[in-house]
Amino acid sequence: MRHYVRFGNNTQPVDIHLVGCGGTGSALATRLVQLNTALLSLGHPGMKVVVYDPDIVSEANIGRQMFYAADVGHPKASVLVTRINQCAGFSWEAVPGQYSPTGGRSADLLISAVDTGQARIEIGEILRRGVACPYWLDCGNNRRAGQVVLGTIREVEQPKIEDVIGGLPTVIDLYPEIKDPTREADQGPSCSLAEAIEQQDLFINQFVAIEAVELLWKIFRQGYIEYSVAYISLTPRNSSVLPIDPKAWERFGYRIGRRRKRRAVH
Repeated sequence: MRHYVRFGNNTQPVDIHLVGCGGTGSALATRLVQLNTALLSLGHPGMKVVVYDPDIVSEANIGRQMFYAADVGHPKASVLVTRINQCAGFSWEAVPGQYSPTGGRSADLLISAVDTGQARIEIGEILRRGVACPYWLDCGNNRRAGQVVLGTIREVEQPKIEDVIGGLPTVIDLYPEIKDPTREADQGPSCSLAEAIEQQDLFINQFVAIEAVELLWKIFRQGYIEYSVAYISLTPRNSSVLPIDPKAWERFGYRIGRRRKRRAVH
């Protein structure tokens, strides 16, 4: 089955909110620069990205994240976006704080690259309280594996043809166990790059970011997708996708029209 993605109209830049610019988020921001440059070269109005992150660059971030020694002590979001704007000539925006859109600020797509299940739950609640944002792309990983999940906050109108579906499950719909704090490993702040690498493989964030922008590239080039979830593993090295198929979603306990159904956590 297919889902046709609608990002506003074709005359204005696509508004994207990127929440988190740590390992995966900073890699994503860099890949979004490449994507935006390609879109502009093809005559597309491109993307307007707002990056949210309350954290400060630490020495442990150097090497695994897209930061350098001179950045230590400065806000991650501000450092990253300033560098992008200066190098690429964009006018993206940084918010060095928690994601909390005010004044009815809307987006066509929210991308989350956060560390905890609780952060995802809070983002989901914000979106479902009425923030005008139809799509949510979540990027997550553990030590040597990761996944990206594109979901819809509400039904998106589709062409009146066969084999299309207007609603996609979010990361919370497919993985309700993230609501259980006891299942979440504590990966508190690392004191060094070596310690950070013990918690997560050096390049797992890069692989996750590439899967995310590859999905977005398909959306911009085709206008539709045939999968909404991608999986990456570094040991053993492989990748796979979950097709847009209600029967496949049922294996996760999700059924169309029953978004709040949850499978038991053992």
